[in-house]
Amino acid sequence: MLWYRALVRRAFHYFYREFAWSYDTVAWAVSGGLWHPWTLAALPALRGRTLELGFGTGHLQLALAARPAIVGLDASPQMAALTARRLRRAGHTPRLARGLAQALPYPSAAFDTVVATFPADYILDPQTHAELRRVLAPGGRLVLVPFAQLDAGLYARLIALAYRVTLQPPPRRDAPDAPALQRLTIAGIVLVPQWVPVGASRVMVLIGEG
Repeated sequence: MLWYRALVRRAFHYFYREFAWSYDTVAWAVSGGLWHPWTLAALPALRGRTLELGFGTGHLQLALAARPAIVGLDASPQMAALTARRLRRAGHTPRLARGLAQALPYPSAAFDTVVATFPADYILDPQTHAELRRVLAPGGRLVLVPFAQLDAGLYARLIALAYRVTLQPPPRRDAPDAPALQRLTIAGIVLVPQWVPVGASRVMVLIGEG
């Protein structure tokens, strides 16, 4: 099993980098065409100077581009290139940086909001938590979109199988008042869960005030 985990981890490394060009197509398929609106579920919760961690192919960056003081950070040079092209085609100047959440290249108290949609394991790293606390201004907001739930049906079951094969957490079916979610704290910020309906699905959005 260890060799299989290593193989899956390596495959995801290439997926986010050398094969980043396929990301939107794969994400569309595994979400039933809802990936783009899923990533936008965080929009109503964002305010002020905003940092997006792990911007991927840039759909949220594009939706935020008309606002002032919006920046994004991602570790993948390929994702950064894709997002920069997307923003330029829409007439916007990219405000992107490459880097890790564990070592954010920004001054302290620089942001009113930090957002991450479907983040990888970096969001659980204590060093990430320390950096989030550092760059958030007093009273700043942390917004996470950790998972979504497709309505029951054959397609949803097939997608759940695909998640299990790739050793990823499957789309969740927790109630919004699940105890584990009610107790979730990141960077010393207690995150309050809420379900946001998106088409034939719903998305979990976690919001916490610093």
